[in-house]
Amino acid sequence: MSANASTVPLLQAEGISFRYDRPVIQDFDLSLAGGEFVAVVGPSGCGKTTLMKLLAGFLRPTEGTLRWHGSPLQGPSPERVVVFQEFDQLFPWKRVWANVEFPLKHGGISSVRLPDRRARSRRVETMLQEVGLSRASGRFPYQLSGGMKQRTALARALVCRPDMLLMDEPFGSLDAQKREELQELLLRMWREHQFATVFVTHDISEALYLADRVVVLPQAGGSGYTDIAMELPRPRDRSSSDFRDCYQRIYELL
Repeated sequence: MSANASTVPLLQAEGISFRYDRPVIQDFDLSLAGGEFVAVVGPSGCGKTTLMKLLAGFLRPTEGTLRWHGSPLQGPSPERVVVFQEFDQLFPWKRVWANVEFPLKHGGISSVRLPDRRARSRRVETMLQEVGLSRASGRFPYQLSGGMKQRTALARALVCRPDMLLMDEPFGSLDAQKREELQELLLRMWREHQFATVFVTHDISEALYLADRVVVLPQAGGSGYTDIAMELPRPRDRSSSDFRDCYQRIYELL
């Protein structure tokens, strides 16, 4: 995936820190180009989810600056959409179709809403086809498997065509086979739609398989982090010696 030709990063974090009753993130920098895929790994409690909330605009950094398209990041935006790990992120009273249609029908800004019903239907139908849920469009969330719920959440996130997708361990609760299926689906949609991605995971192999870069966070409150560019060719072979060498390098940093 090629980076955005613009000299202004899509998202830029400059020396950001955040604390609750103690420091969680300290002096963190990140520059992300359009269409780039970055994975974030680190030990439990190191602040991965807090970092995701900061980048999404749900939290404001205690120190430092976050910029979006070169301007100060003011808060959440439909241009940056989040998919969580939890299976209950869908509206339980709405069917799959209505869950995916929701941001197009009720989006907070006019650039997201599609007032025309037929245009909404075409967009939703296309997105459900892409995630393989056309036949499940009339089901309620309780009638879906975990993998189908995450496919629905992914479709709802991408139906508005955001510039960035933020994912907080979205496949962590799935079994190994379903997790790999969702990884392949995500990569296919990323290549097709060219949205930037920040993907939080505790799984080193998942990070290596998906990302252009892997950011390794230190223990909670620690300073220093490592930003590693992945030179592994795509599609990636998890059994290759190069893949195993990269895995060991990151493992030793944790």
